Amino acid sequence: MFLIYRIVNYAVEILKVLILLRIILSWVAPHSRNEFVELIHAVTEPILRPFKILIPLGGVRLDLSPILAYYALNIIRSLIFRVLSMIS
Repeated sequence: MFLIYRIVNYAVEILKVLILLRIILSWVAPHSRNEFVELIHAVTEPILRPFKILIPLGGVRLDLSPILAYYALNIIRSLIFRVLSMIS
């Protein structure tokens, strides 16, 4: 059971780091396209897309979807941990 906790925790932490990298890349090099940037976008876009739909910002250039995704990932991790603790 401990292995499942660790896998879930590492997966959430990796996703959060990739979201943070995406934020940094959007500030530093917003229009760069290479394999690394494409990989980060491919992994994080399915996580961020639902939050972009929930909060259409129109002409505002501030994207709040990464912040909401961070909170959602933490909540999902907590729920998974709670379910796992009830099972064991």
